Amino acid sequence: MWYKKLLVSSENKTYDSGLEKIYEKITRKKQGSKAFQRSLVERDNKINESLNKLDLNGIKEIVCEDLKNVKAKTRQERKIRKKFNRKLQRWSYAKVLLKLSLLVEESGVLLTKVNPAFTSQKCSLCGVVEKNNRKGERYQCTCGNDIDADFNASINLSHMGVYSPHALY
Repeated sequence: MWYKKLLVSSENKTYDSGLEKIYEKITRKKQGSKAFQRSLVERDNKINESLNKLDLNGIKEIVCEDLKNVKAKTRQERKIRKKFNRKLQRWSYAKVLLKLSLLVEESGVLLTKVNPAFTSQKCSLCGVVEKNNRKGERYQCTCGNDIDADFNASINLSHMGVYSPHALY
């Protein structure tokens, strides 16, 4: 699932896949307890630690998906299992984006948020958009492209920056 990885670059570098264990820990804690609060602090510290490892030297722009309404109740979300919803409840996109925006501002890097529509369903090699090509964490296209689904999406996002007509939406 996409909540397991904090960020995936178009160079196929993952920042940080260790958050899944922390999310699991949070879901086991009683909300409002001291242990629950400690787990949230641990999550925030892991996010900061991971993002502080970003090397922004020579980077002019970072393109990310604008996922601000991902938790909105849609027909599709109501079908998601209860267990997954508990994990999604503690998903930290806003914290990640805030920390990332502070880092890029300090470094003079442009942060561009783009519409995430079809980024994980579009083949980064041939451009075909097919929902069934994404199977969990794998992206498998009929053209032979078989890669990590988040890496595929990050390649697509890298083509949607400032100089792309998609950035105008």
